[in-house]
Amino acid sequence: MSFINSFFLYLLPLVAVPIVIHLIGRQRYYKQEFSTLRFLKQLEIDLIRKLKIRQILLLMLRILLILLLILVFARPYRTAQSPGIYVGKGETLYLIVDNSLSMQAQTKGKTLLDIAKSSVLSAAEQIDYPVYIKLIESTHPQKIKDIGLITGPIGINEILTNVDVSNRSGSINRAIYTIQTDLKAQRELNPAIWVLSDFQKPDFQKNSRVDEFFKVSGSRVILFPVSSNSENVAISSLSVPGQLLRQNQAVQVRGFLSNWNSEAVEAPVSLFLGDQKLGQALLTVPPFEEAHVRFEFIPSSPGFHQARLKITDDDLIMDNQRYFPLNIPDKIRALIVSRNPADSRYIKRALGADKASVINVRMTSIGLFPTEDLALYDLLVFSNVDELPVNAQTKLSFFLEMNRGLLLFPGKDCEPEKFNSLWAGTYGFPKWRTTRTAEPGQYLKSGNIDATHPVFSRLLRDKDSFEYSPEFYTIPGFSIGKNHTVLATYEDNTPFIMEATLDAGRGILIASAPVAGWSNLHLTGFFPAIMNRLVFYLSQQGMPELDLVCGDTLIISPSKLNIRTDLSIHTPDNRRIKLALGIDDPILFDDTNFPGFYELFSEGRKIKQYVVNVPESEASASFLSMPDFEELLGDYPGKMDVFFIGEDKDLNRLEHSREFSDWLIVMVLIVALLESYIGRINRKFREKLQNG
Repeated sequence: MSFINSFFLYLLPLVAVPIVIHLIGRQRYYKQEFSTLRFLKQLEIDLIRKLKIRQILLLMLRILLILLLILVFARPYRTAQSPGIYVGKGETLYLIVDNSLSMQAQTKGKTLLDIAKSSVLSAAEQIDYPVYIKLIESTHPQKIKDIGLITGPIGINEILTNVDVSNRSGSINRAIYTIQTDLKAQRELNPAIWVLSDFQKPDFQKNSRVDEFFKVSGSRVILFPVSSNSENVAISSLSVPGQLLRQNQAVQVRGFLSNWNSEAVEAPVSLFLGDQKLGQALLTVPPFEEAHVRFEFIPSSPGFHQARLKITDDDLIMDNQRYFPLNIPDKIRALIVSRNPADSRYIKRALGADKASVINVRMTSIGLFPTEDLALYDLLVFSNVDELPVNAQTKLSFFLEMNRGLLLFPGKDCEPEKFNSLWAGTYGFPKWRTTRTAEPGQYLKSGNIDATHPVFSRLLRDKDSFEYSPEFYTIPGFSIGKNHTVLATYEDNTPFIMEATLDAGRGILIASAPVAGWSNLHLTGFFPAIMNRLVFYLSQQGMPELDLVCGDTLIISPSKLNIRTDLSIHTPDNRRIKLALGIDDPILFDDTNFPGFYELFSEGRKIKQYVVNVPESEASASFLSMPDFEELLGDYPGKMDVFFIGEDKDLNRLEHSREFSDWLIVMVLIVALLESYIGRINRKFREKLQNG
């Protein structure tokens, strides 16, 4: 039991006042006349005994009333709800330090991490040294640094001094899981766990594993929140909506901004292509919410481009830029594999219809396919093929592992069983179930399309179907699995164009064939348009990689990139790192702690670029609030406490402990009523005794 206003306890001697009054009152005698001793005995038995009992009860109630009034003003609360920051001699203290990106935010000239360190140094005075320290940084939550025995606050200071902020994301949850595993291995009985963080919700959230930890562990967890009231607006994420990136065609990009401020902020957002500023917009972001802005621009030249969105610098600089790559192809190399030349004749014509096209097409047969060097191609097109030699399948699998594309047409010579064995069974395309042939003079038209898909985006000018459709006479029916997406249908909703998410690479299956007897697709203007779009989409060129964040590992395969000598990577902080070509393939490059572009060079020629951004979770404006902490403490009573130390406003313990003032006030009222009732009865007895 502890007291908020403990100085009121000095009034406790006042509980003796009713006792003194009672003792003084006992000296008063009343003269009572009576006729015989028989009535005296009766009064002693019936009245005096009852009067004495009620007087004693009344005395106890008055003592209790004064005691309760003193306690009401002293405001007691149960200490069992608050484990306290005390760490006993020889105990183990697990120290979780949040050194993630968000802890770089500055408040009053200090980073949040520096403020958190000061808080712990103040709390370290409650430690009864020596103690064992184990350190976990939130950016490496699966690694415990066993510091060993620390004999004083100087040791704590040295530990914290060596913890630096990082551009990576952090996870307090995973650090707690690591501690749970360590507790089982080391058989720690009652360790203390201190957590220093700004407590972004993505880093620390209640879940079943956290609940399990508190149920089975006797640990005492102390949270040291550092206020994140920084003046900060972050570019939390961006997206390049599904689109085909081609020279002289508009590119759209959308950026999302989050506001850490308690008031709405007007943020100027700029778009850069390289060092050239292409545009700017002023965006109003509501407090603790997100807003988005959209830009559209036209790259004027092919090749690798480095684009970014930028806002004005504030208290956290690292989240004020977000990068995205563009690779406008100057050449797409496609290889068409068919059973007969007639099967691919119209495909080649469609891809070569535009003389200014960047698509270079080569044709080969099934027999010669194994002799091709597939590393020279960005895309493979198979038409009327249902079997491949084993060595050809091996080369095809290697081609897909390079994240390349595959376009597939069935054909009149294909047997569904063989087709399914090769393309569905080995590579994951939809299965060919049925084949329907229209009666003479009858045919199906095309139906609906997915206008949001890059292949069809802006193709039909906001329409979702074709006004002038090709005619289809032979309709193969394919079954759709969970890894398949229907991009277009026939008018009876039979799948027409399907996308398959393969184990490696991506594939498109067109349920028709560009030959007479199947359709007049190859004779329409729709065929060259859709074929060029499919090739651009499947070639993988220009499709940005936006999912890499600081700390991720770049997986570089020299064999898949057809690199044999002189491989190096150029980092955003202007370092040139030589990569050793040897038996290791792929090469794992994990030195990505700085956001920006990582460019891969071979023999002085840039062959690939990766973009690394700060983690989206670290740019989030979602932090645990006081009600969140109160809920945590209510869920884990006696095992968790929250301390704001070193801030302008300390946390009032009543906000997270179970105070008894309300109960005491109720008890005061009850005791006062009882005292009044019994006192009134006693007065009646005295009057009765006085009046005989």
